[in-house]
Amino acid sequence: MIGKPSAAEDAPQAIEEKFRLARLAQAQWRRTSLSQRVAALRGLWSEIDAARDELAEVIREETGKTLTDAWGVEIDGAALLVKHYARSAHRLLQEQAVPKPWLLINKRAYIRYVPRGVVGLITPWNMPFLIPFGDAVCALLAGNAVVLKPSEWATRTALYLEDRVRRSGIFPAELLQVVQGGPKAGAAVADRSDMVLFTGSLAGGKDVAQRAAARMIPAVLELGGKHPMIVARDAPLVRAVQAALWGAYANCGQMCVGVQRIYVERPAYEPFCEALAEQLKTLRQAAGGGFDTDIGRLMLPEQLERIARQLEDARARGARVLGGAEVDRENLVLAPALILDAKPEMQVMREEAFGPVAAVMPVARVEEAVALANDSPYGLAASVWTRDLRRGEEIAAALEAGTVGVNDLGTPYAVCGLPFGGIKASGLGARHGDEGLRMFCWPQSVLVHEWSADGPDPWWFPYSRAKANFMRWLARLS
Repeated sequence: MIGKPSAAEDAPQAIEEKFRLARLAQAQWRRTSLSQRVAALRGLWSEIDAARDELAEVIREETGKTLTDAWGVEIDGAALLVKHYARSAHRLLQEQAVPKPWLLINKRAYIRYVPRGVVGLITPWNMPFLIPFGDAVCALLAGNAVVLKPSEWATRTALYLEDRVRRSGIFPAELLQVVQGGPKAGAAVADRSDMVLFTGSLAGGKDVAQRAAARMIPAVLELGGKHPMIVARDAPLVRAVQAALWGAYANCGQMCVGVQRIYVERPAYEPFCEALAEQLKTLRQAAGGGFDTDIGRLMLPEQLERIARQLEDARARGARVLGGAEVDRENLVLAPALILDAKPEMQVMREEAFGPVAAVMPVARVEEAVALANDSPYGLAASVWTRDLRRGEEIAAALEAGTVGVNDLGTPYAVCGLPFGGIKASGLGARHGDEGLRMFCWPQSVLVHEWSADGPDPWWFPYSRAKANFMRWLARLS
């Protein structure tokens, strides 16, 4: 139902039982070979992809997304992750030999990657399939079990995934389970996992981090974002305008990496604003629209109030506000809003909107834009737009964000070899990249003495001055 969370709440005893079963399943799963795990994940994905119409409909009905967002972002984004890590798993998780000093020639040294156990995933409502499934892929490939606590606003998609995994018959029973409920259920998952990944609010992330620290388990947090888009005077204007339109309004603006504040050098400001305002008129909107719809609806009723407050604040401070009308309050359909002549002190420039809102502000020079972009507690994603690519990369290097794009945005998530994570209040750790798979294991250092079988190492007892000098000589030669 639109605007209402699921009332289902697993009891503490039920959650405890799910973790017990997860540990039994993980003990079996970790004994499978890496090749078997890769084949299992590929088999699961083949079944999910064959039913993508059904999955897309579940996502659309639950979130109000358009079918194109459900297909192109959620399902195809997951496909890229499966393919990347299925190809990379052996390179990343097989035993890794390490170099050693020549005086240890009779020993063998390597790193073994050991599964952590049960991984807890606490996931948001804005990407109810891509985020949990992408995290589960890596956790399962690494030999772990998964307990998933989705947002209470988006449980159907998670339950669909759980059912697909169970019905596939590929995995041990209860290897992936869903816990339903709100913050209490999330806390219970964090308190029982061997590793926890959280995607959501800053307040929720701090709570998970504290719980993880108390138990000395790793936590990866992806929190808020406030994507600054810097448009230089020599920017490729047509591409920049189209990027701003998609970056700000895709998924009805409910993306952590979505564009929210745009800084444009003064010579390009009016042409950019005029073109973006014209493009805004072309967007087609409907809650849960089909392939011919561009944006859908909001997920939470309180988003309407927060965005209305930000738009009113912008008007009161002298901004021009285009759009932003409530098209259908009952179904949470809000027309996309564009704020022109924005100022740094406006709420919309300081707070996350997490809705179809973009604010554009003129700047005298790019350096001013960089300073304003960095003057934020968030640091998830940012982008620079200029025809001078070398200068663009120099500007990007000055931005405080975990992901930066030069004449690009959004697509770094699809380049699975790139780490994806934020700095400052945008989170801790990162998904994707090589470490995005290895982090689901703990590295075990192994040193094997191969020969001679009975003789001691020369640096063992008894000590003497002669032995110390001899070891000093050996160390210099190494």
